[in-house]
Amino acid sequence: MRVLVTGATGLLGVAIVRELLLRGDAVRALVRPASGLAGLDGLGAEIARGDILDAASVRAALAGCEGLVHAAGIPRIGAGARETFDANVTGAEIVLGAALEAGVARAVLTSSTSVMGGTREPLVQDESTAGNAEALGIGYFVSKLRGERAGLALAARGLPLVVVRPSVVLGPGDTHGSSTSIVLALARRRLPGWVEGGTSFCDVRDVARGHVEALLRGRAGEVYVLGGHNRKVSELVAHVAAAAGVPPPPRIPYPVALGVAALQEARAKLTGGRPATTRDLVRAAALYTFVSSARAERELGYAVRPFDEMVRDTLRFALATGRLRPGTPALRALAEG
Repeated sequence: MRVLVTGATGLLGVAIVRELLLRGDAVRALVRPASGLAGLDGLGAEIARGDILDAASVRAALAGCEGLVHAAGIPRIGAGARETFDANVTGAEIVLGAALEAGVARAVLTSSTSVMGGTREPLVQDESTAGNAEALGIGYFVSKLRGERAGLALAARGLPLVVVRPSVVLGPGDTHGSSTSIVLALARRRLPGWVEGGTSFCDVRDVARGHVEALLRGRAGEVYVLGGHNRKVSELVAHVAAAAGVPPPPRIPYPVALGVAALQEARAKLTGGRPATTRDLVRAAALYTFVSSARAERELGYAVRPFDEMVRDTLRFALATGRLRPGTPALRALAEG
């Protein structure tokens, strides 16, 4: 099968391309004109230059493809509202609408567990959870929810679409500073503090495999959570600090963190820069977004590697690529191991 992958230069996109090629599929990667191809070098994917917001380039990239994995989008909380909604909502409408017109045989949309919102207590959610993303009003959560709704509306019109909802993705390959940033910030001792909450941590390699299984055997019109290890922020902080051999930063009271974020947003607005943190990021961090992947485990054979392995491999990749210096005995041991 020839499969078009959008978002193919990102942490997850590269892993999906690699997984498809390993299984013998032909892959065409939709890449923005200005994007580098370092993560795709040597893999053997065909490159199509274009943009998910440019319908003509999307239609051209889909020509001759039987499958689609739409993994493109803004993957971080705190990006500009217009940029986030353009990528996560309008981009999904354009790409999946073109896939319906092209008559692709199979399609997968990368959504997010953020579409379910979050809770103040550590409750475990799954695909049947009603969710409260709209009520929370966190821009990233809402954008992913609306993008997913757009995809399911097209599925109701005949697009053979499977939706997957990854949680927070760790593991090797993050060259853009996306979801593994918190691990590197902890290892670099650049995270001044944290608020208690919790989320589910998964590995990019497992999630990429989950995408491919969804493409091959997921039920059209169905949603699958691709979660991992449910951990409190305090547990993540302690684990990464121990693995990196650095002292953990202190816990910050939620009202203090929210106030600091508001000040940073105001300063960034005046200077034209990007705030180090935002109120949306603080609000999201203080929520519990624990999930169950039982449906994906049953129907897709989804499996998650040990938490320690994904954390250590995240650090090893950063060390190997110069994004993290081996400044402690623990990091030197990881770099040499």
